[in-house]
Amino acid sequence: MSGSGLTYAIIGTGALGGYYGGRLAHGGAEVHFLFHSDFDHVAKHGLVVESNQHGDIALPTINAYRQVADMPRCDVVVVGLKTTSNAALAGLLPGVMKDDGVVLTLQNGLGP
Repeated sequence: MSGSGLTYAIIGTGALGGYYGGRLAHGGAEVHFLFHSDFDHVAKHGLVVESNQHGDIALPTINAYRQVADMPRCDVVVVGLKTTSNAALAGLLPGVMKDDGVVLTLQNGLGP
């Protein structure tokens, strides 16, 4: 992924968003992560991705945000929210996605 020039926003940095966003960032991509309850911890300690199959990675610093309004507009928005939070997407996506951007859903739940 390094050198692709694409920017990524991770909306919902839980297990799925953290894993794939962390892997992208570790590979050299520009990734911006939206956090809810874990912001303070990640801002202080970085992001750790654990994987028995692909190996653990530690990112001591990442682009972490509390609010989507503080994030840059990105080429690819990865939605890692649970589907029960889909109603919030109407308020989240327009501020973070470039006009020609794409959305990739990696969601747990019914009807993503």
